[in-house]
Amino acid sequence: MRRVLGFLAMVLGCGKPPVAYPDLALQARAEAALSQGCYDCLLEARDAFARLAAGEARPAWVARRLEVELLLALRHKELGLSPAEPLALARRLAPALPRERQAQRYLALVDEVPGEELSYAHHARPKFGSAHEAALRTLDADRAWLATRPLGEPLAEYLALALDCALGDAAKAVPPAGRPGSGAASPLLAYRAAICGYGSIDALAAVRAREPRFVETSFFIAKDEVMVMAHDGPAQALPHLTEVLARFPTSPAIAYLMASYQAGIANYGEAVGYYDRALAAFPDHDDARSGRLVALSYLGRAQEAVDAATVLIDRRTDLANAYYWRARNHRALARLPEARADITAAKELLTTPNVMTLAGMIEYDQRDLDAAEADLRAALDADPEDCDARWYIGLVHQQRTQWRAAAQALDQTTTCFGARAAQTAAQQAALQARSELDPAYRASAAARYQAAIDDARRRQHLAALSATALAVAAGDFASARAWIDVAAQDPALAAQVAKLRARLDRPRRTP
Repeated sequence: MRRVLGFLAMVLGCGKPPVAYPDLALQARAEAALSQGCYDCLLEARDAFARLAAGEARPAWVARRLEVELLLALRHKELGLSPAEPLALARRLAPALPRERQAQRYLALVDEVPGEELSYAHHARPKFGSAHEAALRTLDADRAWLATRPLGEPLAEYLALALDCALGDAAKAVPPAGRPGSGAASPLLAYRAAICGYGSIDALAAVRAREPRFVETSFFIAKDEVMVMAHDGPAQALPHLTEVLARFPTSPAIAYLMASYQAGIANYGEAVGYYDRALAAFPDHDDARSGRLVALSYLGRAQEAVDAATVLIDRRTDLANAYYWRARNHRALARLPEARADITAAKELLTTPNVMTLAGMIEYDQRDLDAAEADLRAALDADPEDCDARWYIGLVHQQRTQWRAAAQALDQTTTCFGARAAQTAAQQAALQARSELDPAYRASAAARYQAAIDDARRRQHLAALSATALAVAAGDFASARAWIDVAAQDPALAAQVAKLRARLDRPRRTP
């Protein structure tokens, strides 16, 4: 009996364990997931290739696994996430490959591709900073080497697209013409080409249609939508951001973009929360610090804004804006010496109309009238529609008891605010005519426009009242009667208008 069993064992297996045949179905799923290229697709491919690499054909599948890890590292960078985990796995896999595969050179190139612009520190770009020209020269050699494909084709083409895009060569960041087996038309490569720059909403939507799991396309679509939101409305920016933030909750880039969206619709409280979220994930996100500073200022949280500006100044980042907003908030807190010091520092860096106007206002508050007038006129030279600068020039003349000049300046201020109200009303009407916009957004935007119109009208009427009083003081009663009719349009000024009318109607003795 034992002889029979031994003979059967020899015939059936020749004394060897059963042969492990490759799992063809698993291979097909892995390759399909890699070609589809979404983040969750790459995770699926990673798991499948890891299982294949455990078999007898390990070297071939380790190479494929390494490609997936490098693609995941690049995807992490694109989404503002840390690439540390997939890069660490790739570095552990690399020594198992033959030297001719040149895995270390792939790792070096992936390291050099910069991260998403909304999340990485601007100085942390090894190959793409001041040495731009040198990088362009070496890129030609890198591109030629990648064309030899020591590893697989999708990675080589994807990495070439990423390098072209990072160096601003968007014209080359296009998938090559389709050819058998190239994967050129795959969602993976179509996505990489579409995320280079802006204006690719249709291309990204097409990628998502081909692979519904490609959630990360929503981030780049939202970037385009937020960029043009002020002119075209928000489109689907909020649902896109909500979807992608739910899938990638630790991305500072996505949190920052959501904060920018909330600030763009004047929802500053929500914006501060998302700026904080971006900073919690990436403490060096100075763009988030700057955005948070502005949001706090609009919320009237002046001391918090001062503290936020101080952090930026200490970090030597966005200095002109940090000094401007700290000056503005110091002024709100009646700290005029501190405000003056900060706005002076801002003027040394930037002489935009808003900086010069704030400088003139602070100098006026300190009764430094010559400095105030010089800065206010510089603001008006740059922007003749700066109504605040016109108002404060009138106040400077008033302090000097130059009644006629003050009245003329306030008359110009009245016209300026009237034009602003009319322009804003036209924008409001254009918004209301756009029935394709989300109704909730259209309602909230209309309310913001109305608040701006009401503010401009109120200031128009106050300027007309002041111009009337100054004209009376100058003895220019004809002008005063014209301006008081504008002031009378505001019921809240009725009592003051009545007093001025009484003075205008009072009989005057002839000389």
